[in-house]
Amino acid sequence: MFNLLRFLWRVNNRFKRWDEDDIKEYQRKQTDKLIKFAVKKSKFYSTFYKGHDLTDFSNLPFMNKQLFMDNFTQLNTVGLTREECINHCLEKEQSRDFSEYYKGYLVGMSTGTSGNRGIEFVSKMEAFLMQLLVFFRFPFPKTRKIHLAFILRVFSPGFGHNGVKIRITYVSPLDTIETIVKKLNTLNPNLLSGPPSVLHVLARAKKDGSLKVSPLLIISYGEVLSSNVKKIIEKDFNCSVVEVYKSSESFIALPCKHGKLHVNEDTTLIEVLDKNHQPVKPGKPGFVVVTDFIKRKTPIIRYKLNDLITIDPQPCSCGSNFRVIKQVHGRADDIILGKKINGDELQFILPDYIRRSIISSSEHIEEYNVIQTSPVNLIIKLQLVTDVKEQIKEEIEKTIQQNLENIFAKHESEVPELEYLYVSLKQDFDKKLRRIQRNFEEDFLN
Repeated sequence: MFNLLRFLWRVNNRFKRWDEDDIKEYQRKQTDKLIKFAVKKSKFYSTFYKGHDLTDFSNLPFMNKQLFMDNFTQLNTVGLTREECINHCLEKEQSRDFSEYYKGYLVGMSTGTSGNRGIEFVSKMEAFLMQLLVFFRFPFPKTRKIHLAFILRVFSPGFGHNGVKIRITYVSPLDTIETIVKKLNTLNPNLLSGPPSVLHVLARAKKDGSLKVSPLLIISYGEVLSSNVKKIIEKDFNCSVVEVYKSSESFIALPCKHGKLHVNEDTTLIEVLDKNHQPVKPGKPGFVVVTDFIKRKTPIIRYKLNDLITIDPQPCSCGSNFRVIKQVHGRADDIILGKKINGDELQFILPDYIRRSIISSSEHIEEYNVIQTSPVNLIIKLQLVTDVKEQIKEEIEKTIQQNLENIFAKHESEVPELEYLYVSLKQDFDKKLRRIQRNFEEDFLN
């Protein structure tokens, strides 16, 4: 029988008291249990791992979204088919009613950034455990009652809550911004959460006075939170912004009381690897491979996320030994590739360098989008504040050119040809915001 008090004690004790040896030993035991369960209960994994040494975890084959979706019927352990789950999701997409369970399970379509959406599937108990993890570990402000406005494209009933101390209300980002502002003014939440692109727009509404809410804390998730957007949101709302790192496959990281983003080491095993599948040292960027200890209905084992992160080499001042994610850089195809000066080798350049090169070039830039079409060609789309003179545009282009020349020179790469387009960049909240995009393939993890 599930014991709530014991779970609470364990959640707090693990985070506050475990050292690295405790974490590694626990993760070893959990991976052993998970692999044995998956091979026994999932037809896919029993075939996928055939001929592999199940005790040699780091040499088990990788899972990815394509494999997951292609084999969903055989992979899940409750006998549901891929077709019936997708049909259910499509019906919910049409009705925009995400409050229903399907055969007792929470089934939804993950957001996706390139059209290849996946199935997000958990049992009620799995959703409940993740919810408890958030409630017990998240550094909620000390107040009598928390009312959180939860903004996300798809809402699952597993995230709804209306308790004595905590209330969560869903707000759809697919309404007009005027409707969203009106709803928030009526709800008057003291916590506000959403993707950075939505929060950025709401910050403008707060600045012009149409949005009246004054949250104690703002929570960002679902997209890369750039440093300049974070500063804008914090300034306009006059409160702190913290990040949550969650994918459809696992609830990866939560902030501590100091605002640092800690990996949930007791529910998720995160491997940070280089392009040769070797672990990278803290302080160096690497690609994320996730194994989830909670999900049993769709076992997630060595799942490549296509995300690039850096683990902080410094321990957190909160005292926890759970690793800290220093930065979430974005998707693998948000990484710009430079052509090395001395040869044909490609050098990856973190998207944050490109973001800073653009946004620091002028206060007249309101929004931007950078698209790399080849290693030597960049398209830069700029949305400027109104009534900008041609002379200002020339100055902006010159500054961006210089900034990018410095960045590419630092990476010993050729400076690409730049094409500028001055356009209106309206954000579609039905899609994740991607300010940096690469439109040619280079799979670092294969």
